[in-house]
Amino acid sequence: MWSRQWAISDLTIASIVLSVIILLVGQSFQPPDIACVKNLSSWSPAFTAVDSSWQMFRNGFSEKSIYRGLPNPAIEEAWSDILQKHPVLVPESDTGLDMDSTDGVSLVKSSDGQIHAYLEVFRNMACLNLLRQHTYRDEYDYTSVDAFQGSEPEIMRRVDACTQRLREVLMCIGDATPYLIMLTPEKAQKESPDFNTLHYCRDFDRIVEWTRDNQIDGGGLGGHNLYI
Repeated sequence: MWSRQWAISDLTIASIVLSVIILLVGQSFQPPDIACVKNLSSWSPAFTAVDSSWQMFRNGFSEKSIYRGLPNPAIEEAWSDILQKHPVLVPESDTGLDMDSTDGVSLVKSSDGQIHAYLEVFRNMACLNLLRQHTYRDEYDYTSVDAFQGSEPEIMRRVDACTQRLREVLMCIGDATPYLIMLTPEKAQKESPDFNTLHYCRDFDRIVEWTRDNQIDGGGLGGHNLYI
């Protein structure tokens, strides 16, 4: 009788100790970034290029950047350099698509059966660039740009589609990082927002480099097809 009670007691103690060990190990274990990315993102051929680090946003109104300001050839070239010009190839088996349930949609493929694809970040950047260019239409000549070809209603449909696209992206991300309000007694407005906030960012340059290394020449969406 007593030996049975002691056995149950020992088993209970062992279970408690094991639970504590598992809890402590679990708290100290941090999954690698790429595991989190794969769990929280749709599949991508560029997973190997995803690397993240903490970065401070620099959003002061007087902050210098090659991407902002009145348009000039240097700014236009900087924006062009961060856009995807040609598709990358994606093996059909890696997409997770059930080709029998694509409602008859045909996909563009290479000679070896791989699917042509673009990374969404570049479509978003192209949309943002279109909105930037549309803002400065009176200050810079964009008449040769494909997105500004056609009638004014056609151009506005592309602009509107990009506005809708970026709205979806921002609402999907739902960045809940707080920006703080500073006391600025030296200014007419005595309180000002501090938009320089800390974020865990993906290395965009690495994604651009991966895309350049893996895109194919001679293919790609032309003109305003990037925006619709």
